[in-house]
Amino acid sequence: MTGTESKAKLATGSAPASGPWGVAAALAGVTLLAFWPLVDGQFLNWDDDQNFLKNLHFRGLGAANLRWMFTTFHLGHYHPLTWLSLALDYTFWGLNPRGYHLTNLLLHAANGVVFYWVARRLLGGRSLPAATAAALFALHPLRVESVAWVSERRDVLSGLFYLLSALAYLRAQQEGPRRRWMVVSVVVFAAALLSKVIVVSLPVALLALDFYPLRRRWSAALLVEKIPYVLLGGGAAVAALALQPAGVSGFAEHATVLPALRLGLSVYGLAFYLWKTVWPLALYPQYVYAPDVLPADLRILWSGAIVTGLTILLVAWRRRFPAALAVWVCYVASLLPVLSIARVDPQQYVADHHTYLATLGLALLAAAGVSALTVRYAVGTVALLVLPLGVLTNRQAGVWHDSVRLWTHAVAGSPDSAVSRNNLGEALAAAGRLEEALPHFERAVQIKPHYAHGHYNLGHSRQQRGDLDAATKHFLRAIEAEPGYAAAHNDLANCYTRAGRLDAALEHYEQALRYRPAYADAHYNLANLLQRQRQFERAIGHYREALAIDPARADAHNNWGVALDELGRSADAIEQYRQALRLEPQNADARANLARALAGRRL
Repeated sequence: MTGTESKAKLATGSAPASGPWGVAAALAGVTLLAFWPLVDGQFLNWDDDQNFLKNLHFRGLGAANLRWMFTTFHLGHYHPLTWLSLALDYTFWGLNPRGYHLTNLLLHAANGVVFYWVARRLLGGRSLPAATAAALFALHPLRVESVAWVSERRDVLSGLFYLLSALAYLRAQQEGPRRRWMVVSVVVFAAALLSKVIVVSLPVALLALDFYPLRRRWSAALLVEKIPYVLLGGGAAVAALALQPAGVSGFAEHATVLPALRLGLSVYGLAFYLWKTVWPLALYPQYVYAPDVLPADLRILWSGAIVTGLTILLVAWRRRFPAALAVWVCYVASLLPVLSIARVDPQQYVADHHTYLATLGLALLAAAGVSALTVRYAVGTVALLVLPLGVLTNRQAGVWHDSVRLWTHAVAGSPDSAVSRNNLGEALAAAGRLEEALPHFERAVQIKPHYAHGHYNLGHSRQQRGDLDAATKHFLRAIEAEPGYAAAHNDLANCYTRAGRLDAALEHYEQALRYRPAYADAHYNLANLLQRQRQFERAIGHYREALAIDPARADAHNNWGVALDELGRSADAIEQYRQALRLEPQNADARANLARALAGRRL
């Protein structure tokens, strides 16, 4: 294979090649400008609360933190390098969301720049088409979900390693030293897998690049060199499915869904993402399909016709338009892990962030088409494509500023989304707007009668208003739908405690801790109940556990001191009261208890 053959182009035409580093810097600057509104955003009540605000494990770089990062499947995902990046954010920023948003944005801007260098290699070293491809990727509104949502750090970080691995692979084929750059590519691919397993499609993308534009001769050696990628990717995919906590895997939970429906929803997803790439309006965090959808649904049939027809056409024209077939293969392979054929979410079959890697090839193909124009027309066409995308992205970034704004937008677009209704209710309740929140919780459980989170939030709201009977009913419904719902067990036990049903309360506190052992609230509440039953030694054990999980609980120190006083251990009690006052100097109960304990010792 000659050097000329190895550098085959996706399209013909010319464009200025001067100042590639200046182009890369300009691309990064424009990306930062378009996405800048998200830097002022908050953490969202959509995984961010569970990942950051309620999660103590990622807060630091100690041995225990690192052990947790490399062993956890928190919320069903394994991405230790993503957790490591978030721990570094915590080291610098604490829980200030600006720092986390800024890191996401910088990683995305870096991805745009790396993709520019990848595109230069695939488009014959020409700056204009390469910059066009990178801009179409980086500035597209579909990217906003991955960048603005801190919990999707795994998208932008895995994307960086994915692109770097592809860049190293291209350098190995086009320049060398081949073995060294292949090793770099495989190592960086491993880092991508440790950031998010969705990058398993990279070996397929590399084979597509071998077909076109590299035009490498198909041989056993070409396949053998992909073995390290396949072993790493296959191992990561199997581990992701096999090691997930029970009930998390969408594939396992919905394995009984009709195969025809799974296939139909998959082709619907392929068509949906193509349409949103071409027409990126009405973007929402939740897209809801009818819960009783059938394989013969009109949207599924149209999607199947489009996807099947396009596939047949591209295969038939593979010699005339090999680039289009290569792009289509990469597109389908990148989406396969998140299509309904592999996973089914009964509330949502598509999501904007799934497109982060899948549309890279589409951007390349569009840029190759533009580059076929003369330079004057090409520049004008690029401006007409890129500028509207930047404006739409800037506007969409503002939607993700906070939970109330995001879910108000989502409910406006998908009023029958139980998740959107529930999350908007949560956001309004957290803002002290409980009366506004209640109708959304009620609507959520109307849409989805067995929605555990909706029933829990409705019960919690009723509990706050003092309606214990209604609250108890909804907590029981939540537990019926999701028996391992620790928070529902805990709050149900709180209702039983207030109603004087102490034995029932004890049972549900213990259930909460069985399903979630590191649950500070449940330990604290159970300790208070045990103390009320004068089981002081057992109560002290749970106060100790609560404080080990959440050391800032002044009331736990105070109540621990009361238990010690009851056991006649006044010196130890005094120390607990003092600990409470160190944490909360205005704690009147701790101050009064300390005064009484000191007076008793003087007597």
